[in-house]
Amino acid sequence: MTARGKIVLTLIILALVGGGVYRWWDKIAPKGASSQVSINPQDVKNALAAQAAQPKAADVANKLLAGDKAVSLVDGSAIPPVSGVSDYDKPMKDGKLIVQFPINVWPGWAPIIVANNGLEPNEGSVFFKKYGFFLKLSIVDDPVKARDLFASGHSHVLWGTLDMMALFAPELVKDSRTVPVIAQQVDWSGGGDGIVARGDIRNINDFRPKDGKRRKVVLAQNSPSHYLIMSLLIDAGIDPAQVDFKWAGDAPSAAKIFVQDASFDAFVGWSPDIYTVTDKVPGTRLVVTTGSANHLIADVWAVRNDFYRDHPDIVANLVRGIFDGVDMVRKNIPGAAQALSKAFGIPVEDCTSMIGKDGGVAEGDAHLTNYRENSNFFLDPMNPSNFEVVWNRASTIYKSLGAIDAPVSAAKVKAAGILAKLSEEYKEVRDMSQATFKPGAMFKTAEADSSEILTKSVIISFEPNKNVLNAEYDPTIPTVMDEIGKLAGTFGNAYIVIEGNTDASRKGVVPADLVRQLSYDRADSVRKAILNKYKFDPNKFKVIGNGWDNPVPTMTDASNPEHNKKNRRVEVKVFPLEKE
Repeated sequence: MTARGKIVLTLIILALVGGGVYRWWDKIAPKGASSQVSINPQDVKNALAAQAAQPKAADVANKLLAGDKAVSLVDGSAIPPVSGVSDYDKPMKDGKLIVQFPINVWPGWAPIIVANNGLEPNEGSVFFKKYGFFLKLSIVDDPVKARDLFASGHSHVLWGTLDMMALFAPELVKDSRTVPVIAQQVDWSGGGDGIVARGDIRNINDFRPKDGKRRKVVLAQNSPSHYLIMSLLIDAGIDPAQVDFKWAGDAPSAAKIFVQDASFDAFVGWSPDIYTVTDKVPGTRLVVTTGSANHLIADVWAVRNDFYRDHPDIVANLVRGIFDGVDMVRKNIPGAAQALSKAFGIPVEDCTSMIGKDGGVAEGDAHLTNYRENSNFFLDPMNPSNFEVVWNRASTIYKSLGAIDAPVSAAKVKAAGILAKLSEEYKEVRDMSQATFKPGAMFKTAEADSSEILTKSVIISFEPNKNVLNAEYDPTIPTVMDEIGKLAGTFGNAYIVIEGNTDASRKGVVPADLVRQLSYDRADSVRKAILNKYKFDPNKFKVIGNGWDNPVPTMTDASNPEHNKKNRRVEVKVFPLEKE
């Protein structure tokens, strides 16, 4: 018997003893059956021991970021409007401008903290020694407060994820002085954000209602957590209205509410809570993290438009100094962890884990982005996870939620010219963001349903008995190819399995192996088209031909033309990299 089975057995026994057996009585003693229950004493002993060893919800909750803070659900609300717009402050030190740069508690800011030699303006800072200005960093975790400091001119810089910038931009662009000018990406969230579920939810597709009941999920509204789950639901073809969202004040509160209230099916949060919960709370699991969806949440910073107008050189040198900081972090990870610990007031060992043993390359909560990766993000129109793709997706999602009325175009806020001018200076820098995919990998994880992250079904119409993608025959093909390419780009650290399926209208007439081969060839034509358009590692993709063996469960009537049309489909499945 598994540990989980023993625990369930113990709960049944305890329910019998306590008399609260009404829920399970039909299964324990069905009508006409003996009320005697056969019990293995050793199983009961083991189950009781296992249960005693499990931490109580209160004990786990106190280990979360929210700690002993009281948490509760909050009502849904709109983003408050910007108030107090003003010219920017001009603080000075020794005749030099002090750039005011708020940040939040996040490992992506390790480079700027290290380069600045701490939070305060000082002469040991790279920004002073190499570029001639002082930098004042301050911890402002509340993004709305950071936005209002930016609008009022008390800070020159606004931190945020790109999706949050898209959310704030419609208000900020109302005054030309506060248009956010986004000059640099500091990182991709690389495992720091994720979705934790309990019960039978093992992938994103499982968030569909079950037995007529919506899944109940707690998260912070209008936040990167909100953007994360909305993006993934849309990729899986799930209407977000099919999910019962409940709102917490912030991501740490969401984690604590989930632990304290077992009626919640999932929560969306960030590290270390997502790992603490799955380690400590039995029956919970990580459904997905940005370790796999590593090109979804991009951390950036923006300067005020009027500051950019007045100090373009300082903005360019902020970019340079942060790139200097990336190199400094990777050359001295223990030193960077010490600097983060001092700045954030959290243990050094936690900061070391946040940064990662390789300095934010493939480990840690964030992948620190160098010049080449910034260039790909800002300047490469063929990058399936570039600035415009992320910005437009976030804008569309927040507009559909009613959080914004009129999205701002990416061109209005993107300062790509700064990076373009630095191309010669950083020509030797190489892209370190690409995962390593094993040549000829057999996708062992694809054999286990529990490891699948999500499935996206798309309909591609092929001419009868042909495997060529013909946009004249099916005009939707270019759009569908873009959807698949962007999905593969979002999940940069994941394998993509493309499965071809056919209808069963010719079953018994045409040999099954020929149909299976046709479905394989059609799926392979999709793979080739994606590789021809985008710069993916070919080993990232696997092709499977199912023939007619994998019909849509509700579309099994081979005499029904509509069922046949739905079954002539391609399914794109996402699987995490194999664990070493």
